[in-house]
Amino acid sequence: MSLVRRWQAIDRADQEAAVRSARERAGVPDVRQRSFWESRDPVARAAILAEADADRGRPWPHTLVSDYARYWRDGVRTAYEGPAGELRRRTSAAVLAAALTGEQQHVDVAADGLLLLCEQTTWCWAAHESFATAKREVVARPDQPYLDLGAAETVGILAWADLVLAPALDERVPGLRRRMREEARHRVLRPFVADRTWHWLGLDGHVHNWNPWIHGQVLAAALFLETDPVVQTQVLGLVVEGLDRYLRSLPADGGCDEGYAYWWHGPARLASALELLDRITGGGFGPWSCAPLIELARYPQRMALGDGWYVNVGDGSGRPAVRQPWQVLHQWGRRIEDPEVMSHAAAYRGEALAIELGLGRALWALADDGWWAATAGSPPLPRSTLLPDVELLVAREFAASTEGWALAIKGGHNDENHNHNDVGSFIAALDGTPVLIDLGQPTYTAVSFSDRRYEQWVVRSEWHNVPVIGGHQQQPGARHRATGFVVRRDAAAELAELFLSEAYPGGNLHRAATLDREAAMIRVVDTWTGSLPVVEHLVIAGQPVVHDAGRLVVETLGGRHAQLSWDEDLGPGRLEQREVDDELLAVVWGPMVHRLVLTTSPSAQKFELTLTRFQEPAQ
Repeated sequence: MSLVRRWQAIDRADQEAAVRSARERAGVPDVRQRSFWESRDPVARAAILAEADADRGRPWPHTLVSDYARYWRDGVRTAYEGPAGELRRRTSAAVLAAALTGEQQHVDVAADGLLLLCEQTTWCWAAHESFATAKREVVARPDQPYLDLGAAETVGILAWADLVLAPALDERVPGLRRRMREEARHRVLRPFVADRTWHWLGLDGHVHNWNPWIHGQVLAAALFLETDPVVQTQVLGLVVEGLDRYLRSLPADGGCDEGYAYWWHGPARLASALELLDRITGGGFGPWSCAPLIELARYPQRMALGDGWYVNVGDGSGRPAVRQPWQVLHQWGRRIEDPEVMSHAAAYRGEALAIELGLGRALWALADDGWWAATAGSPPLPRSTLLPDVELLVAREFAASTEGWALAIKGGHNDENHNHNDVGSFIAALDGTPVLIDLGQPTYTAVSFSDRRYEQWVVRSEWHNVPVIGGHQQQPGARHRATGFVVRRDAAAELAELFLSEAYPGGNLHRAATLDREAAMIRVVDTWTGSLPVVEHLVIAGQPVVHDAGRLVVETLGGRHAQLSWDEDLGPGRLEQREVDDELLAVVWGPMVHRLVLTTSPSAQKFELTLTRFQEPAQ
């Protein structure tokens, strides 16, 4: 049964009752419940109070029009988005500190932050402000608010702050909650109801992570800030429709074409919104059996390589921040009764709460005794995962262990969300650390989602582990795709095969990638017909230590030694070094990456690469 049908199956009177009782059923008591707040996990409590106390010693961040204008002037987004995000984080930390302590000093700081958010000219990030762009202006108009991720994140803070601090705010700063409600209605709720052309609604069939991200925050705003039950019920119906549209767009295998990093802002945002709907209906909504929610919850453990490294496709980091809202995943695992999902989440329970990733999520985590009682263990690390819909294989030598080789290879097409031109590319990791890599997401600028996107070196196919054929790289677009993606698996080996003929103009290449458990190696074999020259490209993290004809030995970022081997007749190839001048990339890969370029002979119709653990010769 779809989400819409599940919602419609709830009697109208019960829907209205859910709206009326939302504050009581949300699972977060207000600040007056001192025994509850004083009994929260002491380690988490101490970390939040330390963060809030440190913030009080610094001036509040300012959002400046000169920084906003930089998006149009020189393409820089972070100059504005950084301070705006810091304002949201500091306000959230102050709200949490006020709830935990009930102290007036923290309530006052929270009130300062909430009013600063209300006073902002716009909540929309410059990169999304198409209303101003259409007028060839760089200043957003308060009377024409744009409902984007920034607006959603901001209204979410106001909503959850109102839920938990309402009595304290009414006592200390009468009138602030009225202002918060007015801003929420003007900037978010009315535009959401009145304008059904927002691109992120997915009405044109293109659905992506904005959908659940924004719908989830709109839901909280309607429940905790809106006071008109007619409007609340209307908004809830539209939210359910939107979430249903997103869920139906996802593949049955639980894959996420936006990758692991954006899984947290797509499927995980969906789970948070569904959890809130389920809570306010007293479990009457019951969405958790809807496909593919069970498979979606398993995606993070399937992408884990170990030691914080993950299979990253598209705009995803190879080693994303460990500080994620892990309680969301653990709670999801409990809803679907999957111990491995819970185990993967619980492996990170010792991490600090990700306050910057949502006040509501942080409040739920604090309030969730089941989360704090969970036993921290190790991620399950499944031996093999095949996602046939998104065409991705992830295989490792040993289940539940980072030891040995792991291989990830993708098919797909070049019009995926947050796309890189990477059809047929693969990642090879030794003892959990990638050595042949996907560089992942660079810092976003005005170029990132423009028609100049593929000027960025990290998204072009020549900086992925795929060949250049006849002098041509892969091009963007859904028609540039893999065909014939098949996987053969047994205990000894896993083999993925695919054709890349449609990924290149005039190319006719077949790729077979094997994880051979018995031989403890990875083998990649490309075969082709025709006379077009094939130049192999391999992107490497770590430090090359031996390089000669047919061999390259790399010390990985994990301190192991991997050997790449190929036909000696091709010589040593060309080993290039490139400075990583992007902060997001440098944090993951260090100051340099390397690329090995191997040019096959004009008469060749085959190239074979093997990866093995390098063994020092006996003395």
